[in-house]
Amino acid sequence: MVCGPQPDMRFSRLLSVVSPLLITAACVGPGDEGPTPYDDEFPVSEDNVNEGAPNNRGLPDDNKADAVYPAKFEIGDQSPVQSQGSRGVCSSFAATGLVESLYIKAGMPVAEADFSEQYLQWAAKNLNGSFKNTEGSSSDANLRTVVKYGTIKEAEWVYETAPWTAANDPACTGGENLPTKCYTNGEPPASVANAIKFKLPQTRWINTNSIKAHLTSKKTGVNVGFTFFYQSWNHRRSQLPVSADLWRLGVVTYPNAKDKEISLEKRAGHAIQIVGWDDNFEVTKRDADGNPVKDAQGNEVKEKGFWIFKNSWGAASFGVDHPTGGGYGYLSYAYVDEYGSAVTADLPQLGAVAEVCTDAAGVDEDGDGKANCADTDCASAPSCTSTGTPRTFTATPAASIPDNAPAGISNTINVTDTGTLTDVKLTVDITHPYRGDLKVTLSHAGTDTIVFNTTGGSADDVKMTFPVPAQSGKALAGAWTLKVVDTAAQDTGTLNSWKLETVSR
Repeated sequence: MVCGPQPDMRFSRLLSVVSPLLITAACVGPGDEGPTPYDDEFPVSEDNVNEGAPNNRGLPDDNKADAVYPAKFEIGDQSPVQSQGSRGVCSSFAATGLVESLYIKAGMPVAEADFSEQYLQWAAKNLNGSFKNTEGSSSDANLRTVVKYGTIKEAEWVYETAPWTAANDPACTGGENLPTKCYTNGEPPASVANAIKFKLPQTRWINTNSIKAHLTSKKTGVNVGFTFFYQSWNHRRSQLPVSADLWRLGVVTYPNAKDKEISLEKRAGHAIQIVGWDDNFEVTKRDADGNPVKDAQGNEVKEKGFWIFKNSWGAASFGVDHPTGGGYGYLSYAYVDEYGSAVTADLPQLGAVAEVCTDAAGVDEDGDGKANCADTDCASAPSCTSTGTPRTFTATPAASIPDNAPAGISNTINVTDTGTLTDVKLTVDITHPYRGDLKVTLSHAGTDTIVFNTTGGSADDVKMTFPVPAQSGKALAGAWTLKVVDTAAQDTGTLNSWKLETVSR
């Protein structure tokens, strides 16, 4: 027995969502399956979207002690809302939407920032080795795939909205633990091997309590994965009454006890991108029967404070009345705080990705399966044709870094040795209680290389080694200047020492 919305109520609207019109979107009787992780129109995923997430409370809190946030805030730089069709691949869509928004913010035209969810689903499972025998995944695994292997333009491998079945391959006959090809809809076209790969510098988990700090400081989105509760989402597969008006507005409330009980009987998960918040947006809490929750005095109890998010169910149904646009929604602060995990990534550098021949970490930047000197792109690179002479230069300034000062502090090593550089590594030792304030730049021979740029949030210190491939082929001799800038007020630190390790011929 499945009960759908009443025809005369489907497009009804109220002047307020405080006391929403309630309908029964799905009634499950004896013998019915109940909610499933997949719905023909609005699919969710297996509840593995948070797999591998660290303890949220153990992550650094990036909020400044004196931080004051506006009551409402929203970033821009978004690509159009997409639909995942009938496949449970929300994490691939959430991650791809974030990658697109990062490229847009970095300067790519919106029309060009259209990447392939189909490829990312395949690459995360086949190249990164994540979630090989399930349709679902996590935004973390997908973003790490983009960091290491890159993604491609949508036109190179267009997304297929329906999952493979036995009609596509006899091995895809349903059930669990199917071959990976059943969850990726086969292998990519041969042309994908030579397609330009678009990468990100790094990805990281963040404390959900730090989302406001991230949105306001970086002006970029955050992927969040969580357990799915059907009545909270006003989903058509809910066994409890739901609200058509809240669905159209994209409102997702904190689940009541009965919603938790029923939804967790067959767990599902979902992933989205948070792009803002509204402290003052509120709705009436609902009980298991869909009725307003009231206090002892008979007053309706409100839930106040919601994240603004971008979903992946298209723009024509869920959130169709949302102020930001169709496909966006409001997600309960309390819901995310209790059930969510958050991951984000840094801005990319625009341009076709080329192999970095002097990358000490041995990363395959262009995604062709060969790294550094093993890549034919590096055949004529100085670092691959000559071992050269290693030299080390150090400085120990032990100098204070001015707080919130654009001029920062600079320290110079004057090198008189001659030769042509084939490899350069920079090691810095900086003590600072909030390294997310710091920007570190190495300058030599007319080239400025930013090696560290306000990442890491509230973590302590920058004691790291960075490859500096931009100096390959330049003269060793001359002034090498390290500049450290503290970009925000309150926390101060010290540039203790720094070291250059060079190879030249």
